[in-house]
Amino acid sequence: MKSFLRDNPTIAFGLGLPLLLVVLFILISGVPTLLVAPPQYDLLFATEYYNYQSGVQISVINRSVQVIDLGNMPNNQKPRIWRYRVATGAVQEIAYILPPTPTSTNLQDDANKTPQTTLIDLPDLQGVTVDSSSIAPDGYAFSVGDGGSRNIFGGLFYASRYRNAAILTKSGRSISLPDIDGRYYRGNTHFIGWVVSP
Repeated sequence: MKSFLRDNPTIAFGLGLPLLLVVLFILISGVPTLLVAPPQYDLLFATEYYNYQSGVQISVINRSVQVIDLGNMPNNQKPRIWRYRVATGAVQEIAYILPPTPTSTNLQDDANKTPQTTLIDLPDLQGVTVDSSSIAPDGYAFSVGDGGSRNIFGGLFYASRYRNAAILTKSGRSISLPDIDGRYYRGNTHFIGWVVSP
């Protein structure tokens, strides 16, 4: 075999180059994981969030998450709030209860009535301090979709992996968040902020 490859360098080159590229790709893709520190801050985000002028609004005010029911939620759509815990890699839903919608049989009264604004309690986020900056204090950013590696290898090999995923990225390192309920994070995903204290 050695003599055959020595006598046919073109074949040896044709067989060896793809193997060399695979090894090189594995080494390059693993470098950010080894050199870039893991994330330090939990992430808060919402799915099924449509940001209607009437309905549920989610904001960070005075470094705490505020959920405000502006009334008249279209099609009973309720955003879901999630916390990604970096210590475990798990995603936890932050549950909240909307006030009941008042029922009325008088359409004229409904048309003239001003919607009532209600602040919704979030018991699981009581006392939690949130930074709504797009980049976490440790340098990680949250993105949905093709936010994977930006180098040539990432473009060739990673694009489909991250196409419908939520990921944290920093300096070439990408951490894919677990898929919630078997759903992709496509469409209407809303970044809320980073948990900077319990």
